[in-house]
Amino acid sequence: MRMVFITLPLCAVCFLAGRFSVPSGHQSAQPETLPTARSLVFSEQPAPATAAKPAPAGLVKPASGTNRWDEAQWQRLNSRPGTVARNKTMAALLEALAATDPQRALALAQAEKNLILRDTLLHASLRGWGSAATEDAVDWALAHTDASDRSAAIAAVFSGAMANPDEALRVAQKICADDPAGAAGYGNSIINAFYDAGDFSAAIQFVTGADSEVNRSIWAAEAYSSWAALQPEQAAEAAAALTDPVARNEALHGIIGGWAQADPAALTQFLAELPPGGERGSMIGQALQSWARLDPEAVADWINNRDASPDYDEGVAAVAGASFVKADVALGWAESINDDQLRSETIADVLHNWIIEDLPAAKLYFDTTTNLLPEDRKKVAEIIASAEAGD
Repeated sequence: MRMVFITLPLCAVCFLAGRFSVPSGHQSAQPETLPTARSLVFSEQPAPATAAKPAPAGLVKPASGTNRWDEAQWQRLNSRPGTVARNKTMAALLEALAATDPQRALALAQAEKNLILRDTLLHASLRGWGSAATEDAVDWALAHTDASDRSAAIAAVFSGAMANPDEALRVAQKICADDPAGAAGYGNSIINAFYDAGDFSAAIQFVTGADSEVNRSIWAAEAYSSWAALQPEQAAEAAAALTDPVARNEALHGIIGGWAQADPAALTQFLAELPPGGERGSMIGQALQSWARLDPEAVADWINNRDASPDYDEGVAAVAGASFVKADVALGWAESINDDQLRSETIADVLHNWIIEDLPAAKLYFDTTTNLLPEDRKKVAEIIASAEAGD
């Protein structure tokens, strides 16, 4: 059987991020010191400063541009008009200050009148505080930010907390247990922080320790997808080693999202080597769809060189039903399906769309094909009749 493929261009979407600033209009006088969350709630005394801990070997702590507080430099920068470089350096200074004096760093950040720069400085302060006293910084963020800002504040704390991943993991589990309603959002921020630091095992440990099955499923998809985008083979190996079938299935679905973008051909091969059954067929279909966008002829060769299998039939059906595949090509895919029922259903689905695009061509195929079972043929006939009547 001859199948015609039309190669479609792959469009890559680039996400651009930029920052800008407005000249500061505040005075450089030292603002009033703010209490920490713990001193605010439990004591009149400010929380003692805690020295920052060094990042463990193998982890990457984002470069801040400076690693110490410089009062004179802060005063000089504070008196200058806003620029990207000036604001970045101010943020780095406050991040360094917050590791030893979070109260003053937060006060300086909140004294800024430019709201955009204020958020930047506040998050920098929370990163610095999070690197030294993660739980205290989290308590402050929970107590002093509203719902719309809380997720970003928590993300900033855990970004800094990657200097001590064991403590970050402990605090992450605690705040999710203490606030189940906000746990889903916190968890995503925490997972992203672990991945930014390159600590994939800690992210997976956080996911597997989730009390909520719903959150665990959401976090597993996020965690394994992010991991697979960077290290697909390692993520796949970890997922395949899971003994809990539910957890393994969640992990594999997450991997597909990341790996399909990085190397769909390798992903397809990996899925093909898994034991048959379960959701392997639908997963292969997702992988084949991504691969077919890039190289439909290679996908055809791969399918043609495989032994008949229900899982492969399901994968081919998924590709045939993809919106980016032209009708004549999709029908070629559909006709190669071994299972009679699935082949008929897939052809009916393709014809449904083709009738809208090109009624005469679709009707001609419908009149001559022998691959439609009676029930599917009846459904397609009704669709054609409705289209011809102009409904």
